[in-house]
Amino acid sequence: MEKIYIFGHKKPDTDAVTSAISLSYLKNQLGFNTEPYILGNINNETKYVLKYFNINKPKYLNDVKLQIKDINYNKNYYLPEDATIYDAYSYMEKNKISGLPIVNVDNTLSGMITLKDITKEIIDNIMRDLNTSYNNILKTINGQTILKFNDDLKGNILIATYKSESFIKNINLDSNSILIVGDRYSIMDYAIESKVKLIIITGNNNIADDLLEKAKINKVNIIRTSYDTFNVAKLIELSSYISTIINANSYTCFDENDFVNNFIEISDKLKYTNYPIINKKGKCLGLLRINDISDKTRKKVILVDHNDHLQSVDGLEEAEIIEVIDHHNIGNINTPNPINFRAMSVGSTNTIIYYLFKENNVEIPKDIAGLMISGIISDTLLFNSPTTTSLDKEVATELSKIAQIDINTYGMDML
Repeated sequence: MEKIYIFGHKKPDTDAVTSAISLSYLKNQLGFNTEPYILGNINNETKYVLKYFNINKPKYLNDVKLQIKDINYNKNYYLPEDATIYDAYSYMEKNKISGLPIVNVDNTLSGMITLKDITKEIIDNIMRDLNTSYNNILKTINGQTILKFNDDLKGNILIATYKSESFIKNINLDSNSILIVGDRYSIMDYAIESKVKLIIITGNNNIADDLLEKAKINKVNIIRTSYDTFNVAKLIELSSYISTIINANSYTCFDENDFVNNFIEISDKLKYTNYPIINKKGKCLGLLRINDISDKTRKKVILVDHNDHLQSVDGLEEAEIIEVIDHHNIGNINTPNPINFRAMSVGSTNTIIYYLFKENNVEIPKDIAGLMISGIISDTLLFNSPTTTSLDKEVATELSKIAQIDINTYGMDML
């Protein structure tokens, strides 16, 4: 359930602090997920109240500005470094994205890959060296294991396209060679004799038993696939580790706690489309696209003991005000949607909150009652302020019974 922030004004007095705590308790009893906050340092009087009733001081709230974590970005969108280029392409195609973060084994950000990077790799580096794993090749070309001696495979890709005699005469094979071949048995024999790194047999062709035995002795890896030579030649390079083509310096990432306005300002200058999102430990959380910005969840807030922007938390205009409980004059709060606004001409916000407890049939605990009566005593100066009403006195009497305190004795000590 989404959290609701409850807080008083920027110069927190006892009524503001205790009303935030007491209202948060009430709301949570009604099934909401709320937490009270303060917007500044509390005074000695409030410290006395919290200590007397053994209540922890609320957390400090600096602002309620929109953060990246409030955006519905693509969470958990990333791949490990040992994924293949083909994996990355398929992932982006499936999820309709044009970029993808790449992470290390500990999930820290390693780099960024885009469809543009993959396209450039395919066009600029046709049939280059291969750096991948045996299983990655199996997966990419839908292969079948014939012989496996190595998990990791690195070497030069060669295709047996010449006549067998010409190939054997003109092409040098060695332990760094990765050979794609069909039914050229003499070339297979030559490759095994040369102790190549890997033989990929296309078209589901067989390998003779004597060659297979020789391959075992020479520890030559062999994979068979139903794909023809042409398709294997197209796909084989895409089986390389994605880490072989990422540029660790060609991306800009953001922390999930960064402000959205700052993100927009920077992205407007960079003109990138995709940005990796990390946490404070550098762990990758996912991918934020420019068009994700509109899908945001504003922080939900309830204001107590004030209803004026100037007195409230920074970034209030970026939050969603869902309720106001106050006993002051009406300020300049504007909201795009109707909200619950409870205002009464009484001496304390806690007097209003007392009636909210009664209206919702929620029992007031001893410590909460103590906080509430403290707020009333503070704002009415122990009922000596001209703003004091008969309702404040009546509510204070009821709360003193629950809190089991003598109003005058406790009030004088508190003040």
